[in-house]
Amino acid sequence: MPIEVLRLPLRHGDPSAPVRHLVRDLLDPWCPPEALGDVLAVVSELVHNVTRHTPGGGELVLTVAAGDLLIEVTDGDTALPVARPPDPRRIGGRGLLLVAGLAREWGARPILDGKVVWARLPLPGVCGSGTAA
Repeated sequence: MPIEVLRLPLRHGDPSAPVRHLVRDLLDPWCPPEALGDVLAVVSELVHNVTRHTPGGGELVLTVAAGDLLIEVTDGDTALPVARPPDPRRIGGRGLLLVAGLAREWGARPILDGKVVWARLPLPGVCGSGTAA
């Protein structure tokens, strides 16, 4: 049974570091360091995309189910993200490649007033047992 462990509003222009610290503090007691590092990298990237590259704000939702952590970020921009190949002439633009490399799977889906970008990461040990809530 899925357990929602965090639901957090995001505002345009907010830095992603405080969100990353909140997620670290929430999951640290239950997650091994190698799993937590991957989670924090994906959360940082997805939150940064919302707070820097979309109008308005959004929401971060973390859900634990069946040994996985589902990270979902909602925003009001209807344009779905596309992972672009690396280009040495372009600054930035590699975040979704990082997400794709760390996540078991990731994607985006349209919703009535925007989109949800999500990533599913495996969480070994007690972190995925549902005890984090």
